[in-house]
Amino acid sequence: MAAPHRPAAKAPTAEDCAALEATYAGLRTANEQLRVGVREHCRLMTAKMIRFPGRFVNLDDLSSFERRGFEGADAFESEWWKQAARRDGLFHSEEKLDFQLERLKEPRAELERLQSAFRCRINDLSRPYLRSLSILDLPDELLLDIFELVEGFDLGSPFLDYAGAGRRDIKNTRLVCRRFCDMSSQLLVRLVRVGFNEPSLARLDEISRHPTIAKGVRVVRVVLHFHSFTHTDIEWLIAHHADDIEEQVDMFDRAKLWDYSIPKQTVSELSANLRNVASELTRLVSADPGHGGYCEGDEGLRARLEETHDQYLALLEKQESLITSGEFARLVGSAIARMPGARKLDFDDADFESLGALRRLMTPGVDVWDALHGLMLEPKTGYHVAEHHLALPSYQCIVDVIDAVRSAGTLLNSIDIKLSSLGRPGALVLSPDIRQRFSSGMQQLKEFAFTCTCGDNVGEQGVGDLEKFLWGCLNTASLQKLSLDMRYGKADTSMIDIWKVMGSRFRHELTDIFLGQVATDLSTLVLFLERLPERMRRLHQERVNLRSGTWKEVLDALQEKRYRAVILSEPRGAECDDMSDEDYDRIFGKDSTMLGCLSLAELYISSPNMRDHNPLRALEDGPGPSTVD
Repeated sequence: MAAPHRPAAKAPTAEDCAALEATYAGLRTANEQLRVGVREHCRLMTAKMIRFPGRFVNLDDLSSFERRGFEGADAFESEWWKQAARRDGLFHSEEKLDFQLERLKEPRAELERLQSAFRCRINDLSRPYLRSLSILDLPDELLLDIFELVEGFDLGSPFLDYAGAGRRDIKNTRLVCRRFCDMSSQLLVRLVRVGFNEPSLARLDEISRHPTIAKGVRVVRVVLHFHSFTHTDIEWLIAHHADDIEEQVDMFDRAKLWDYSIPKQTVSELSANLRNVASELTRLVSADPGHGGYCEGDEGLRARLEETHDQYLALLEKQESLITSGEFARLVGSAIARMPGARKLDFDDADFESLGALRRLMTPGVDVWDALHGLMLEPKTGYHVAEHHLALPSYQCIVDVIDAVRSAGTLLNSIDIKLSSLGRPGALVLSPDIRQRFSSGMQQLKEFAFTCTCGDNVGEQGVGDLEKFLWGCLNTASLQKLSLDMRYGKADTSMIDIWKVMGSRFRHELTDIFLGQVATDLSTLVLFLERLPERMRRLHQERVNLRSGTWKEVLDALQEKRYRAVILSEPRGAECDDMSDEDYDRIFGKDSTMLGCLSLAELYISSPNMRDHNPLRALEDGPGPSTVD
């Protein structure tokens, strides 16, 4: 079909050009004056929030005002700050700052009115001379940006594959025309899951080779669900699923998780039916066929379960073959290399969204035994491994996949590892021959997150192996965001040492840090802080164990940095272990119902105006106030 005829744009007259030029000049003047006014407003607000922070200062607002008012420079070193400090006691009175802020309101409103008027005038003068354009005249890059806004994709969201309204709109957009279809098809698949089975690998390979869809993939998630060696014994397999069904029905009944569209009578019948299935499985495990323990139909059921078990063993064998041969890691690494935007690699051993058999089992109208067959063949999550005490899996595949990505010539931007345990001992170990090679693949890594429920029996060897693995991942100066969330059952469990993980490398880009249940010494913490940027976006420490030095000294060291947000939750060790509950809550506690509420310790760290109010130093001198003016 021929493109529609579009009339050529009319040439403007000299008079129109002069009017347009004068209007643009007026707009530029208004914009500049408005920019100056906004900058002054932001500077005054920065001064007010720093000099008179109160207990509930919003650190995000403070950072925003400071950035816009001082354009990234240090507020305290600016000429404006020095002059304002000498101006009639401006910084000594909140009322004077409020008066100056009030004076800016009327001129700003007038400038905004002028700005709007100039823009309307420019539109009126320009419209007769503009070519008639449509959205199809936009370049591909802008069109793709528009579709991404429609999609609402957020790479940082935990629900990357959530099929919301934006996703449905993208699918509908593909039906408009060929060009819309070609562009929006790049947004069809953002996250690709891959497990230890051939169909999953085949899907990843197919997506990675698609000329359009591959361009939009941003994340590859390795689903660390394993067929367990514990279930090589059929009795264990049957008993496990009997317990699992009973547990799931109890949970659904207790939490009322059943679909509200299902009639209550149907729910009751399904619940009773599933409990009967669990009872039959339990009885079948304990029955002795040689002494008349089987009931009518049990032999047929047993034969069906044995057939399922044979299929399970075949899947287990294939899983181990893919992992131990290195084929799984190689195929994943090659696929990631073929997808230009897939630079985020996730590992998750409890990815419940990828499980479908359980949902089918809990659906009315399905054949329960058919659904049970599918459930028994599914690999087990890390949650199931911990809950049912199954054989620990090996997470050596994590090292293998990351190294395979590097071998394929790809440098990752982000790695996110979520584990329910550290797995089989010795799995997350970097041998000396690959340690340096492994780190070379991290030279563009911007974000790294590691979350692990370590349990109470990790041991020094396990902690040491984990520290070496994390060091290999974090041995890069490009890191911008770090999260280490170690979850132990007991407070006295051996913890990873943040210095052994981070080392002595300077981290000039690292501005966002979360540390959960790690250990440190005062001396190494100070060295670590010295290697961070002067300005930090966020520093969040939760249940950090201080093994030497005092928290009083830690607070002083932390105050040397500038933070947009600082959180210090439940510190442990040193004087915190000997402090009364009342003093601990007064210094480190805060009202969780108040958004933006800071503890006294956090207020001391984040506010330059509080340099002489270290709450732990005040505690040594005697009881202090519960708030700071």
